[in-house]
Parts: sequence; C-alpha cells; structure tokens
Amino acid sequence: MKKRRILLSIVFGSMLAITGCGGDGDGDGTGATNGAGATGGGGGGSASNTCEAFCGSSCIIMGVDPAGDFNDCVAACGIIFSDECGSQAEAFVDCYESVDCDDNAAESQCQDEAISWGRCLNDFL
Repeated sequence: MKKRRILLSIVFGSMLAITGCGGDGDGDGTGATNGAGATGGGGGGSASNTCEAFCGSSCIIMGVDPAGDFNDCVAACGIIFSDECGSQAEAFVDCYESVDCDDNAAESQCQDEAISWGRCLNDFL
C-alpha cells in the first residue's frame, strides 16, 4: 500500500505540472512534446478506467505508451492506476490529443479536464 501511495504521489505531481498548479508561469520550456505513438486500438469513447483511456490514446501520457497491444498496455498501466475514472480520463485524453500531445499547450488548455480526472483519482486512494 505504501508503494502505491508513493507512485500516486508521483502521478499527482506530474498532473500538477501539466495543469500548471504551483508553477511560476515563466514558460521555462521543460515540457517536451511526447509525440504521437501508435494507437492502442481500444479507445472508442467507452473507457472504464484511466488505463483504458490512456492506452486508447495516440499520445504517451504520464509514461503510459499506447504503442503495441492494447491489453498489454492496460495491464502494465494497471500497476500505477487502479480506478474507475474512464470518462474523466477520456476527457483529458481528448483534450491532450487536440493539442497534438504537446505538454506546453495542454498545460494551458486542458486544466479543467486534468483537475476533474485528478479529483476522480483521489476517490481511489
């Protein structure tokens, strides 16, 4: 349980970096474009959890790489995320994809989606 809390702390720290919370706003350029990976083939707007949403994406999000087999991606992702936040994660993924997987653009344009997803994740801690 302690290991999971440490991993989730890292995830929330990453999420805060994406949403810009606590940043100095000077645009230091530390967020690099993740680039679009191959689609996992499982998306389609009906993810039941974060892993299904992230693995159905065309972006590498928080270290989850959707390239390769969708089921393998979901299984690997499940080590970090165990939740029922599919709809919130999909909204975040949709926004992230709409800015071509660009961390800097997502920081300013996907805040609401990231916060909604984070609030849902909080229920599963």
